[in-house]
Amino acid sequence: MIKFFRKIRQKMLTENKFSKYLIYAIGEIILVVIGILIALQVSNWNKKRIDSDSEKEALFDLNTEIKSNIKALEIIIAEHEKSLVAGKEIKSMITDTNKLNSISNDSLQSILIVMNYNYTYDPKLGILNSVINSGRINLIQNKEIRYMLSSINEFIIDADEDTKVIEKLRGEYYWPMIASKKEIIDYNKLSRDNKKSFRNPEFIFWVDFITTVRQSGLEEENDLLEFLKKVNIAIESEIKK
Repeated sequence: MIKFFRKIRQKMLTENKFSKYLIYAIGEIILVVIGILIALQVSNWNKKRIDSDSEKEALFDLNTEIKSNIKALEIIIAEHEKSLVAGKEIKSMITDTNKLNSISNDSLQSILIVMNYNYTYDPKLGILNSVINSGRINLIQNKEIRYMLSSINEFIIDADEDTKVIEKLRGEYYWPMIASKKEIIDYNKLSRDNKKSFRNPEFIFWVDFITTVRQSGLEEENDLLEFLKKVNIAIESEIKK
């Protein structure tokens, strides 16, 4: 094709048809420019298609990971709610002598164990971190989804803070100050007299502390759960487009 156009130009020059040659040369330049523009447009279309496929793949993987984390968080919240209920039950026994003395050792043991449960939320964030760190998050066209994905780690840190506070005080306070007292943790040997130990200042502080912090932690965990569900809905909506 190039040789064909070259022969036409040479023929025009040899025949001294300069004006026609000039018009032809301009036309040829225009055709070349149009060809380049078409090639660029095709390249852009291909890139957009590839980016769109990569975006859908990333959103699908993120959706799967977030769903898994939602299920795990719901289990944690359910256990922490049991812990809070147990803590409130112990508080009521501290102020009600008859209730404390009438409960069986087995029942009391179960309530104390549940109160001290402190499950830690450990979400799987491999895909999310990969998408963010690799820059693939920029492939996601929806700005709201990009912002929410970038905020997940912050929400998780807030939700996990109270659990870490409880765990820290368990090591620094509960085990040396309370769990070391056999009359409190040796449930099978509890008697009417040593149940009075449940009214000692250290134990009362611990029950007040764990119920207060647990309540606060549950609020943060439920906020995280609501946020993850919102992100999940937004992603699923985007995938369907």
